[in-house]
Amino acid sequence: MPSVLRAPAARVWFFWTLTWNVVVLATMWPAWILAMKLWPTSRTFWTWLRAWAWLVLTGCGFRVEGAHDAPRGPVVYAANHQAMLDIPALALGIPAPFVFVARSELRRLPLVGSILAVSRCVFLDRRAPGGTDAALEAARERLEAGESVLLFPEGTRSYGRDLGRFYPGAFRLALEAGVSVVPVAIDGAYRLLDENGETAQPGRVTVKLGAPIEPSGSALEVGRQVRAAVNGLLP
Repeated sequence: MPSVLRAPAARVWFFWTLTWNVVVLATMWPAWILAMKLWPTSRTFWTWLRAWAWLVLTGCGFRVEGAHDAPRGPVVYAANHQAMLDIPALALGIPAPFVFVARSELRRLPLVGSILAVSRCVFLDRRAPGGTDAALEAARERLEAGESVLLFPEGTRSYGRDLGRFYPGAFRLALEAGVSVVPVAIDGAYRLLDENGETAQPGRVTVKLGAPIEPSGSALEVGRQVRAAVNGLLP
């Protein structure tokens, strides 16, 4: 995708994107927190997340082409992770409620951390002893309650099209909970928002859902199958 903005304008667009996100989030924050405390469900979180995503993306010239249907019942969504633009893109691109398994560092972020803390999202701290097991157990409880869970098996952002290694935690979770894994491919986010270069430009992000995969065998085997499916969804 060729750049539509020259370098100085792309840098301005980047800082406008960050500023507009803070404005929208700060404006929504009191009502979002209140809603989560009154109705602490994945649907409440997802409804507000979609409203925030639409406002942020529309105000910054980003468009999302998402899926029209989502599988029934609780599932594990396994998505690639290109850039921080992925979060609002997933909110609009997946037409069904879900909660995130998020890095524990996000708990310390202003506004964002407090929203996640009162939601049904799960914090993962890989550095703490037993942190991964605790997060997977909490995520399994969400699935047993009928709520879908989204994880980034790469564990970090790729800042490009190529996929990194898929860690087995998401697939171990699906095996233990007895639910399907839905491959999710995000394309275009890293081209529109370059966090390292501090540039941004308007354009489109595509979110595609693959066919649900019924997990069997080992978590590593399921992970290889899902990684291949995500790679096949990318152009």
